[in-house]
Amino acid sequence: MRRMRLIPITLLAALLGVSLYACSGDDSDGTDTDPNSIDGLKSLSIEPADAVLEVQAGKTPSELVYKVIGTFEKGQRDITGKATLSVDNPFLGGFQAATFHSVLNQGGTTTVTAKVDALSVSTGLSIKVRAAVKDPASNNVPDDAAARFNGPASDSRKPDLVYPNDGVMMPPNMRGQEVHFLPGTGNTLFELSFRNSVTDVTVYLRCPNPLNGGCIYQPERTTWAWLAETNRGGEPLTITLRGTDDTGSAVGTADTLKLSFSAEDLTGGLYYWTTSGATAIMRYDFTSWTRATSEKYVGPELVGTNCIGCHALSRDGKKIVAEANGQNDGRLVLLDVGRKELMAPFGTSSSSPDKSIFEAWDPDGSQYAGVYADSGATDFNLMLFDGTTGKKKASLTGTGSSTSPANHPDFAPDSKRIAYVRMGVKGTNQRFGKGSIQMTTLGQSGWEAPVTLVPPQDGRNRYYPAFSPDGSFVVYDESTCPTSGSSFEKNCNADSDPSAKLFAVKAEAGATPIDMARANARGKRDSTSQLTNSFPKWAPFVYKRDKTSSARLLWFTFSSTRQFGLRNPPGGGDENPRGTLLWLSAVDPDAVARGEDPSYPAFVLPIQDISTSNHIAQWTTEVVPVIN
Repeated sequence: MRRMRLIPITLLAALLGVSLYACSGDDSDGTDTDPNSIDGLKSLSIEPADAVLEVQAGKTPSELVYKVIGTFEKGQRDITGKATLSVDNPFLGGFQAATFHSVLNQGGTTTVTAKVDALSVSTGLSIKVRAAVKDPASNNVPDDAAARFNGPASDSRKPDLVYPNDGVMMPPNMRGQEVHFLPGTGNTLFELSFRNSVTDVTVYLRCPNPLNGGCIYQPERTTWAWLAETNRGGEPLTITLRGTDDTGSAVGTADTLKLSFSAEDLTGGLYYWTTSGATAIMRYDFTSWTRATSEKYVGPELVGTNCIGCHALSRDGKKIVAEANGQNDGRLVLLDVGRKELMAPFGTSSSSPDKSIFEAWDPDGSQYAGVYADSGATDFNLMLFDGTTGKKKASLTGTGSSTSPANHPDFAPDSKRIAYVRMGVKGTNQRFGKGSIQMTTLGQSGWEAPVTLVPPQDGRNRYYPAFSPDGSFVVYDESTCPTSGSSFEKNCNADSDPSAKLFAVKAEAGATPIDMARANARGKRDSTSQLTNSFPKWAPFVYKRDKTSSARLLWFTFSSTRQFGLRNPPGGGDENPRGTLLWLSAVDPDAVARGEDPSYPAFVLPIQDISTSNHIAQWTTEVVPVIN
């Protein structure tokens, strides 16, 4: 038999034109020779790392090409084509393949992530928004305005930023804000800049709105968006103002201010009481912004009285209870908000709501707490009323007496606690002395004996407690009697007291009160610390303070007679010659737990009519539309 001749394997491979190692899986980087294969991929890296881009706001977007490098057992290679790239903040831009394209009108920080199968890698990306614009409300701003600020520095030309207060925090959706400044000697042209690591926005302006020796500038919507959206939950902006004359002979620079923005918008609805001119309950929807100012919701014409106010609003915004004829009356309006109809007849019929002055709704809207210590009063305790009929359901024994009535109730978010005032010197529900802050808790057998959060003190009056949205603490008012040893006089009777200040205290007996010093602080144009900081009320939600941590933020409103920068407060009444506007302040709830001042400097709510006196800004989770 003829034996077959064996051909060496190397020669066979050559004759067939096949590589000897084509299927061996042993190439230079330890992978298959297919350049698209990711077999054996161990880790990823991304280039460039921690990039910084600039965007010319409204004009030129930026682009950046990324490369994803794969590490294999025996080397590295570019596997960008196998990667999926994305950004955490899509409002800053997005990817087309490996190229990032920014938006036009926003900067900020984000994270770029590349994924290949189960592996991923991330890096930071900062986008700096840059703009230099002329204020459209200013006439004859020269095109070369920036060149006029190259002159020598001059302290004699120094302008002065007077509003907002240094260190303020605002929600990004709080449009309509103003910047107030004194121009300084000889200055006719101004440069207002807002800067940090992701912002370089400059506005050139004249004195667009002169008032009381100064100037008021209001950022237009586009400029506000550059600032607010870029800096949501980010680092503070530094506000710098420079002034010069039209020839640029010398330049004065004001002391700078810091401004921060929270990570989240302020949401919910606000109902407040205006007492100047035609009294009414006004309202505003923060989730809409279709209106620049508040709208009138209801006035005294509903029931034919001369007053309607001191209202309380259910958390869901569906019900309002309000006093309809003021002190020593106690008749209530119980209103279906959506229908704008009375849920029970107003007046003194057997089916009318029972008398009360100052109410607070249980968070579920089924009932409200109330008090009545005025003419004809027989029950001086906290009382609970049916949320549909307004009829008294229960009296919480031991919460008040004929000599020390209960007042100013507020439900905790858990529905199981009520904070309130116990009068130390009896007057009326509107005016009294030496109040203390008390709390009663719903236990297994009913409402328990109250505990004292803040005790009574000679010469002081404590009132208007309000539970924080997380229920961990209470904010309240304290005023000081001007006469030594007195405990009840006009300026410390809980009604428009000039010395009223805001304090926070944990919702537990014996806790130490904390002065909310930053919220209480006067502005540059205030000549006194007597600012009537009163009627604290909370927005109902807990928000994120920044984008990079679990830090929380709360918001509360209060009324104050302080100066609104260059603007004077409205006229007041017989208790106080200065009227009040609504102010808003951010609060760090975790600072209360540490015993620290939790507040930020306050700013004016821009949605109100600043020519009237405004009070008791009650919040709701949403504004219920009126059914026509």
